[in-house]
Amino acid sequence: MKHSQVNRRSFVKASLFASAAVPLSLRAEALASSQTAARTNAPAAQPKDTLPMSKIGDQEFSSLMLGGNLISGYSHARDLGYVAPLMRFYNTPTKIRETLETAEAHGINAINTFVTDDISALNEHWKNGGKMKWIAQVGAGDASGCPHIQLAVDRGATGIHINGDQAETLLANGQFERVAEIVQWTKEQKRITGVSAHDLRVIMECVKLKLDVDFYQKTLHTHDYYTAPRPDETGPKGKHDNSWCSDPKAVIDFMATVKKPWIAFKILAAGALAPRQAFPHAFNGGADFILVGMFDWQIAENVKLARRVVSLTMQPDSKRTRSWCG
Repeated sequence: MKHSQVNRRSFVKASLFASAAVPLSLRAEALASSQTAARTNAPAAQPKDTLPMSKIGDQEFSSLMLGGNLISGYSHARDLGYVAPLMRFYNTPTKIRETLETAEAHGINAINTFVTDDISALNEHWKNGGKMKWIAQVGAGDASGCPHIQLAVDRGATGIHINGDQAETLLANGQFERVAEIVQWTKEQKRITGVSAHDLRVIMECVKLKLDVDFYQKTLHTHDYYTAPRPDETGPKGKHDNSWCSDPKAVIDFMATVKKPWIAFKILAAGALAPRQAFPHAFNGGADFILVGMFDWQIAENVKLARRVVSLTMQPDSKRTRSWCG
């Protein structure tokens, strides 16, 4: 993995776990840069300090990627019905464009959304020189094939993976051969190919079958928050709470044996955990990349934190449990 030389003492002095805040001047600078880019129809300037990069397949990706749920309005807000409309109200096409420009200006070079989501702002970003890569989630298709794969290709996806919910349903229904077919069909389209899951058993089955994937995308977050499931709550909680990783230690232990690049997602438990807690947990736990939903005003702060954490995990005395892939 490529990374800049880092003074360890400066990181300790900065107190990683105490605060991930950045100066207001930096936030103002990022906002001004994105607004200028939107006005001039040109990408925001690339900063001198960018995020560490690693490869998936033959493509390089930033260690921090942009999630799509906040942009699409898919809020995971349980019974708080106003949250999704509020997200959609805030994230106008202009604001989404600003978010993409701000993310790219701070070194983020990839976004992940469902294949049928509105990507008009991303298209405008590309038309005006933006280089943001798109990883598209697809459905399971049927016996005749998976139309979502061709749709993703036609819309400009760099990478494609089956959606986690879909993969888990196929596993539960004894139809996991469809996951293998989707991997094969995606490979035939010469796109970076992955499998996503909330349930670790999906990844285990892929490894058992030796599927020819380029990456895995697996949830990872702690249960150190108020509404995390209790030990006696053994049923599925995702639809009603903020838990999508039922056994984080099992995930860390198993993924330590996996040699493919790993994108960790839901690391904030849909906002229940703070980045300064979640980022170290994910990277120390073995993730090569983290996928995080961010509003435009959170990007500079999160990039600064991710850069610090990745640098610390590369030190000789790092707590990281897995070798870096890519």
